[in-house]
Amino acid sequence: MSKTLVTGVILAALMLQGCASSRPDLPSPASIDSEVDLDTSWRTGVDGDFGETSERYNLVAQDNDLFFVTREGSVYQLSQKDGDEVLHIETKYNPSSGVTRDADNVYFGTYEGQLVAVSLNKKTVEWTQKLSSEVLSEAAYYDGKLAVQTADGWLSLLSAKDGQVLWRAKEDLPALTVRGTSAPIIINGKVLAGFSDGKVKAFDLQTGKQLWAYEVGKPEGRYEVERLSDVDGRLVVKDGVVYAAAYNGTVTALSLQKGSPIWQRSIPSAVGVAVRDGLLVAVDLDSNVIALNAKNGSQVWENKTLAKRDLITPEFFRDYVAVMDRGGYVHLLDLKTGIVKGRDIANDDVAPGSRMVADGNQLFILTPDSDVTALSY
Repeated sequence: MSKTLVTGVILAALMLQGCASSRPDLPSPASIDSEVDLDTSWRTGVDGDFGETSERYNLVAQDNDLFFVTREGSVYQLSQKDGDEVLHIETKYNPSSGVTRDADNVYFGTYEGQLVAVSLNKKTVEWTQKLSSEVLSEAAYYDGKLAVQTADGWLSLLSAKDGQVLWRAKEDLPALTVRGTSAPIIINGKVLAGFSDGKVKAFDLQTGKQLWAYEVGKPEGRYEVERLSDVDGRLVVKDGVVYAAAYNGTVTALSLQKGSPIWQRSIPSAVGVAVRDGLLVAVDLDSNVIALNAKNGSQVWENKTLAKRDLITPEFFRDYVAVMDRGGYVHLLDLKTGIVKGRDIANDDVAPGSRMVADGNQLFILTPDSDVTALSY
């Protein structure tokens, strides 16, 4: 790795991670005429936190339970109904990303560049595979295979049985990057991945051959910090269309088959988008919430009342779209107008810093002070 690249990565990490500690506390949001009674269903404390400024850690909601790993290396399975602990497995590893689940196994990446497979039934680590660099997002699983990205630009396909590397592909990193990688997706015989140079690429699942590439975020500007174009937000695939957002770039809809653009909108974003029933919701760098027609990219509505509140990736939750800010507030926005119709604070003491996931009538959230919270209405 070149000295310039190392310096760039360090500067980006310091710049982005240092922001959280230097920024003042968020004020309480403006009062609203609440039409939704959003309340806490339960809150469960766990062993280990998740960090205040990252969306790396996730919750997997499957089979009426929640699966996740904490930064202490503890793998958990909680009941969605009441938050009761179903399973708790302590490991010696140092997780740097969230989990992927495949029936009995969960997988997570580490700062030391390992992918770790944990058996839920045996309560043991099944295997580990050493990769080229730290893992900054969860892996993708399909049909006995795992796709995982590392911080140095490598995309690897592994056997879920034993961790054997089946193929690898490399994308050169720009001199300065946002510290993070988007999570790959395996779908229709393809592995999709977003990279730090602003490109989204598709590879053949079996051979690793590159099928197409498209530059979602084009580096522009005189200085490296102005040229940040990482695709760090989670890719979304719906009805044969790939949706991607790039830092200082665009929100783009691409053909899954060919990688050709269907539409583009100039909405720079550091987080992912949410798509449901023809509606795409994005959050720009100023935390304005923008809804687009997912088919043609035309704007449906925009909410500027939450600007500068450092919103994370939106999540559709029943009849609303939920966004969460750095102050710990979860806001429910009307799908037709974008007006905030309900609000609750996910934690009274420390602001949440990771992703939300909705399942059924509940919205589940990781909070950095070692809690998992369920909201409902």
